[in-house]
Amino acid sequence: MTAWLFLMTMLAHRCDFVSGDQISGADLARALPLFAAMPRDAVIGYSPAPGARRILQLGELKRIGAQYGLSVPADSRACFEWKLRPLSEEAVRGAIRESLKAPDARVEILEMSKAPAPEGKLVFPQSGLSAATNTDPSTPVTWKGYVPYGSSRRFAVWARVKMAARMTRVIAVESLAAGRPIGQDQVRLEAYDDFPLRNDNARNLDEVIGRILRRPAHPGMPVLRSDLAETFEVERGDTVEVTAVSGAAQLELDALAEASGRQGDVISLRNPSTGKLFRARIEGKRRAIVLVGANGLLARVQ
Repeated sequence: MTAWLFLMTMLAHRCDFVSGDQISGADLARALPLFAAMPRDAVIGYSPAPGARRILQLGELKRIGAQYGLSVPADSRACFEWKLRPLSEEAVRGAIRESLKAPDARVEILEMSKAPAPEGKLVFPQSGLSAATNTDPSTPVTWKGYVPYGSSRRFAVWARVKMAARMTRVIAVESLAAGRPIGQDQVRLEAYDDFPLRNDNARNLDEVIGRILRRPAHPGMPVLRSDLAETFEVERGDTVEVTAVSGAAQLELDALAEASGRQGDVISLRNPSTGKLFRARIEGKRRAIVLVGANGLLARVQ
């Protein structure tokens, strides 16, 4: 028999589907009922890769049968393969939207995997996307995904797509100065189309109002999250209520802030009566605390 005829014979032979990493006695019994007498969990060998076939010829079947006292007919042959299905654009689009957590995102598929994949859930993890978060929605991006099969295998798939989603961002209504709290009437919310994974723009008013900018913003500019900072609980020159604690003893006094800071920051303060400097941790609006040893409590702050 020529190689071509042999190949055609093999392709014409019916194959049974596998569903695990190994071909078991149960799989073999399903293909050839005469092997029903062998243990169902007996391991015959590894399953083929998706798209390939594992064919057990007569000699191998006889060797397996001999282990269990089974007589194998001369025309016996077994074939195993994974059940495959072609990928559809709709399935790819749905998996991408699920990963984006944006069911209404517009996903234009330009190219995608053509090879049939094993049956299973199609996954496009965000880690498989080769694009920066500030990508323009008109720019094609490549996204690598997979279909899990067997116990821990993954069948690689990919798609080249353009994506856009309706999103919101905070826009400056007027010039915003750096270092000053942002008022409610100084910003507004705007709906627009953008790359679904863009995360540098502030998305709602709550994360902007009352905070300060690290650099100025002009009217019509989006407010960037990286430019936002919490307001200072203590400004340089403020009078700060200080609680000095040493075990069960504590002392209350007012001091002048030598620097600005936010809650949790440690800043320098000055006792206005003595001119002495000491360090304290900011606990709230114009409030601070200093923890010292019993012998040094008064010496530190007075």
